[in-house]
Amino acid sequence: MPKPRNVSGSAAASAVENTDSGFSGEIVVASRIVDYLSSGLYESPAACLKELINNSYDADARRVTVFVKPDADRIIIEDDGVGMNRADFEKHFTKISESYKREDGDTTAMGRPKIGKIGIGFIAANEICDVMELFSTKKGSKELLHVSINFDVMRQSVDSRRRGDKEIAKADYEGTIENAPIDDHYTILFLKRVRGEARTILAGAASRGHTAGSKSLYGLNEEQIGAILAKPEVDSWSEFDSYSQNMLQVALNVPVQYMPDWIPHELKEPVRPFVQRTDSLQFKVTLDGTNLRKPIIFSPPSSAFVEQFKFRGHHVSADGYFYIQHKGIRPRELQGLLIRIRNAAIGDYDQSFLDFSSSEGPLFQSWVSAEIWADDRLEDAMNIDRKTLRIAHPAYVELQGAIHACLSELIKRARSELYGAGSRERDAKRAEGLVVSLGEVAKAASTTIGRPAAAALVRKWQAAGESPVLQRRLLKKYSVVDLYRVVLEVAEDVMSPAQVREFVKRLTERLSK
Repeated sequence: MPKPRNVSGSAAASAVENTDSGFSGEIVVASRIVDYLSSGLYESPAACLKELINNSYDADARRVTVFVKPDADRIIIEDDGVGMNRADFEKHFTKISESYKREDGDTTAMGRPKIGKIGIGFIAANEICDVMELFSTKKGSKELLHVSINFDVMRQSVDSRRRGDKEIAKADYEGTIENAPIDDHYTILFLKRVRGEARTILAGAASRGHTAGSKSLYGLNEEQIGAILAKPEVDSWSEFDSYSQNMLQVALNVPVQYMPDWIPHELKEPVRPFVQRTDSLQFKVTLDGTNLRKPIIFSPPSSAFVEQFKFRGHHVSADGYFYIQHKGIRPRELQGLLIRIRNAAIGDYDQSFLDFSSSEGPLFQSWVSAEIWADDRLEDAMNIDRKTLRIAHPAYVELQGAIHACLSELIKRARSELYGAGSRERDAKRAEGLVVSLGEVAKAASTTIGRPAAAALVRKWQAAGESPVLQRRLLKKYSVVDLYRVVLEVAEDVMSPAQVREFVKRLTERLSK
């Protein structure tokens, strides 16, 4: 995409030479409560980055490019969205909690449902850096906006940040304007002086995938990543380095596409509407050259099924799918329920399935992975952290009941179709092994009964192994009493009384040793 003059990953500050139109000020919040809620809001670097990427999505960007630059101590986010000018910046970002993102409608010009609503996602950057430098030019404008935002003020006490009776300072900024081609439109963010846990992402990038003691996805393409995640021995994302975990968490939460072969071909039809939905958004994110896709890969060890979920209620409506496979879902991060509102995930997978009874099919709950797309009415139940929902909200309660009812039925089906099928498969293998062993016993008796008779017995056992009814008989557990009774009955049918007496005597002696 086009870039402002003189901007590079290591020298962004030199981009603006014309300072005649310089401006500066403070970013404030409207109250102590909003200050408290917006401080320490995002618990991981991935949560911060996904908020900034979702801002690009709301700006109708088709492509977002993220670069991790450990040598320059920064993370760069570029997008080809509509951009902003000085007036937009001052309107949207100088007073947090007064969001104007939806004043002109709930959808973007491209028709995307806007993710942002309350206007605090922008300050997510303070969790991972001390300085954020912004370059942006708006479609149809000749202004190239350059703003440097310093979050050092956020590290100070609340009393020193008070501005009057109500407002509390969050950051200082300085900006300049220079000319830009009228057809340009983009935003570039430089997250500088990276801090806290985000520094482990820089370390992962610096090692170029050679981190000792953990796996890395650095530099791999989407097909390679998909192949790795599909391996059954990958038990958890925690096996990867911080850089890779961050990549997977961001990709899970933002509205990128699914992997091409993320689900077995024979199960694709029920999930087709959700694949088409994400494809229609035309939103792509790359991280250091890797095209991000949803890190959802199902590669069942044996049998599996998919059930569509459709619910139309008084307070909320939703659709989605439940994927169930024999034995546990791997990696474990995909176990549970993921709720999406306006195409963005609310937190991570909830392994409790909205507090589903832990006593109802506990084994099978780890076999289930579900994605639910809820309508906008559930957004009213969303907490400010965008990762949890208010459990007393009518929309939450209604959706919870529908999900629990569906899950109860699916557990019954899993118990019958998957667990039962697995049990039958194991029984068939056991019966096959018993048939082989019995055939060996029959062959060993050929010196006594003759080879033709022994061969006939072997064929008899092989035929028994092919019959489900006889398989069950083979697998029946016989006690010594049961076996004693059967043998005596056969002896009485084929032997004379004298032979039976001698046979019973020797059999009893053998069994009682």
